[in-house]
Amino acid sequence: MKKCSWLAALVVALGCGGPVGPFSGGAFSGESKPAPGDWGFATNVEQVQIETNPAAPHSWNIWIAVKDGTPYISSSMIHGAKVPTERKWVRDVQADERVRLRIEGTAYELRAVRVRDAAEAAAARAVLEAKYELEPDDLDPEREVWVFRLEPR
Repeated sequence: MKKCSWLAALVVALGCGGPVGPFSGGAFSGESKPAPGDWGFATNVEQVQIETNPAAPHSWNIWIAVKDGTPYISSSMIHGAKVPTERKWVRDVQADERVRLRIEGTAYELRAVRVRDAAEAAAARAVLEAKYELEPDDLDPEREVWVFRLEPR
């Protein structure tokens, strides 16, 4: 009976239109809103969900930071793959930068643009590291981290 309860809970959770914990999910349910002009409301949000690949949507839980009113996300800074392209969501964004970002139940249509300017990437990464209280010992010097700026479509 216990196994059935666990399986039923998993089926319900995976059908909720997004990721559950460390497990990726499918398309978000509901409509999206245009990007807000002020992202300050996301400053203290710990985790958001990103949906990639509009043709066959898939979603993941990720971190977000806001610097000077602009939202940023990054490839993994501390866990999992050391090369960004080993993560499916990063490969999806490389192929099509159109994403939806869900914050506290509201989805926004955006573009995830890889930051190639070293100064901007370092500044955004510093905000992410401070927000999530990452210490130098938490960071793997062999890990490649890509930073993405979220922009309106």
